[in-house]
Amino acid sequence: MSSSLSSNISKQQIKQLPTLEELLQTAKETFRQNFGVEPELACCAPGRVNLIGEHVDYNDGFVLPMALPMVTLIVGGQRVGNDVDLITCCTDVDEPKRVKFRLFSLKPSEKPKWSNYVKGVIHYFMEDHGEMPFGFNAVIVSNVPVGAGLSSSAAIEVATLTFLEHFTGHKLPKQVSCLC
Repeated sequence: MSSSLSSNISKQQIKQLPTLEELLQTAKETFRQNFGVEPELACCAPGRVNLIGEHVDYNDGFVLPMALPMVTLIVGGQRVGNDVDLITCCTDVDEPKRVKFRLFSLKPSEKPKWSNYVKGVIHYFMEDHGEMPFGFNAVIVSNVPVGAGLSSSAAIEVATLTFLEHFTGHKLPKQVSCLC
């Protein structure tokens, strides 16, 4: 940082991102407050940046992605029935911050758009493994900035896929997770 720029920015103006431990604590507290029990599982996925090859990967070009220390984290637990109750603590996404839906009704919704990433992953997961025998409650937290080109959408998709794999004991082929 140049000296002229650094002299104009105070340390208070630089936003400190929450650590993984702080994110986990927030997620667990939010889960406890809303569902009255401890979460059974926590999974996370990093944001990423392409060092070379931006927007060529889906045209069979080469890219060199790099994982970032920023993550999206999901904590959750099983619930009776086939409903999903999902809460996000992310401030930069659209309202509502809580959404409920049935596992057999995964149509994209106009609001909130953030939930469509989770619904899409659940849809493809069930397409590969069949119906899930139970629903779940979950809380999502993240320190990956939304809309900053750091793959916040891929982070929520990979975190959701990892959560579903560990939650159900079924793994998808590696090439499917690479689509995120």
